[in-house]
Amino acid sequence: MPPRKAKPKGRRVNFASWEWVALYLLGGVLLGTACGLGLDHFLKTTPLFLILGVFGGFAAGLYGIYKTVL
Repeated sequence: MPPRKAKPKGRRVNFASWEWVALYLLGGVLLGTACGLGLDHFLKTTPLFLILGVFGGFAAGLYGIYKTVL
């Protein structure tokens, strides 16, 4: 059995984690925007669900980052 590597102490985050941060934020905002546009088109409302989708996607992205980093 190979020896286990020691985890770095503190809040050191490697470079690959920063890629996930970008993906969480972009993915959340893009998915929220797409859902908001779809709901606006389906329900014939103007920018209501688009705005809610953008903010909701951003919040979901931040929550995903929070759960990943901590």
